[in-house]
Amino acid sequence: MTNRPCSPRQLSVRGLLATALALTGAVALTDAPASAAGSTTYVDCSSTGAGDGSQISPFNSIGQANGKTYAPGDTLAFASGTTCTGSLAPRGSGTAAAPITLTAYGAGALPVIDGNGAADTVSFTNQDHWRISNLKLTNPATSLARRTGLRISATDGAAHRGFDIGYLVVDRVAGQTNKNSPTTEDFVQSAGIVTGASGTNSTLNDVHVHHNQISNTGGGGLKVRVGAMAVKGSGVLIEHNVIKDVGGDGIIASYADAPMIQYNNASGVGNGVYPFSGGNFAGIWVLGDHNPTIQKNAVYGITRMSVADSQAFDCDWGNTGACTIQYNFSRDNIGGFFLDCDGCGTIGGAKQIIRYNISENDCRMSSVSAGRSALHMYNNVFYCTDKKLSITLPDESVVENNIWVGTTDSRLPTGPGVQWLWNVFQGVPRPTANGIVGDPLFVDPGAGGDTIHSVDGYKLRSTSPALSNGSVISGNGGRDYWANPVSATSKPHRGAYNGSGL
Repeated sequence: MTNRPCSPRQLSVRGLLATALALTGAVALTDAPASAAGSTTYVDCSSTGAGDGSQISPFNSIGQANGKTYAPGDTLAFASGTTCTGSLAPRGSGTAAAPITLTAYGAGALPVIDGNGAADTVSFTNQDHWRISNLKLTNPATSLARRTGLRISATDGAAHRGFDIGYLVVDRVAGQTNKNSPTTEDFVQSAGIVTGASGTNSTLNDVHVHHNQISNTGGGGLKVRVGAMAVKGSGVLIEHNVIKDVGGDGIIASYADAPMIQYNNASGVGNGVYPFSGGNFAGIWVLGDHNPTIQKNAVYGITRMSVADSQAFDCDWGNTGACTIQYNFSRDNIGGFFLDCDGCGTIGGAKQIIRYNISENDCRMSSVSAGRSALHMYNNVFYCTDKKLSITLPDESVVENNIWVGTTDSRLPTGPGVQWLWNVFQGVPRPTANGIVGDPLFVDPGAGGDTIHSVDGYKLRSTSPALSNGSVISGNGGRDYWANPVSATSKPHRGAYNGSGL
């Protein structure tokens, strides 16, 4: 039995996903490339008899699917419109040229795999080259514990690679929501999708997590750990995912070399059927990485305040090189826009580059680095007119070309290591003599929506005092929030917009 092209059912499901996934900025949903020829094993849990895995006589249980070892190029396919109960742990590894595929077949709704309170609904351990798509995973229970919808683990001291995780719906996973002791590790290991590497020299590499919808999952949405401080995994790309109402962190990438987190949409983080219940959490953050980048994401509507965090974005402890947060939109997050937390654990000393972001009604930034991190924050917009700004910066900070709109009772931090250069201040008193005081003349501020494309109101009018008079910054990324070019030699606008005045 050979692999078949994508069925009409799979195409229709992707059509249904398109509306939600459009929140991430995706322009198209495409099928994964066909793998090298292999056999297809069919599973239909509505079938009355335990078949041989053929299409006319499919397996009818998770146990049967777990009992087979799959080879490169094989496909394990679950019948659309059916529900299988149990913990799926298929065996075998593919190759780069011939990955193994776990997916759906037939017409109808996504096939459901219900973990029914097991530790993991679907799991892979010390395996390679799997493509996982077009399934709905759930794992409800009456009490919370260490649980996931999907877990991928490396534990044997080897480098494992090649996981493509896309077009999944993960909903209602009763993972642990309390990060405080004694359930700290259970929280860390709970989420909709979790990858982990434990044991000396174990790594996961080439992990692509994309176009998934995750909601109501205790512990968080996506937690992608691929190595350790000493030995990092590589090839991590997390993009075009929609995370909503998860009881913990939205997205984390940890112990990776140059991970990219982009075009994701996270809302209501901390809430949901299994709401966050103790400790700290944040929207999208990185820990123990080298040169991580968080870009082109939208994080909004974090209404549950944790002990100290609940920010949209966080460069946490142990990051090295540069931690770059750029071209993102955040709004109405109770913990604020950004957390510098290199002082929260092992010191990495990464330079933190925060540029061309738009923050609306976040009103807060925090730092607990105690002089350990260097922050360069430029060409951002910080708009907060309904309460005073609460801003803490690292002791070594350069803050330039930003636009700050706030209340008159706000106070921006000063200190011998904090430089304020070429900013615009409306409402909020400027902290030094440098900078323009006055209305930046945005087109329509305060009207941001639910995507990165909903902030055209923060473009500048042709009469703005912020046009073409900012500081020239070396290595500025070459583009503004809207992809207008930014020169390396000519003075840019102040704020996140560098196009023609409107």
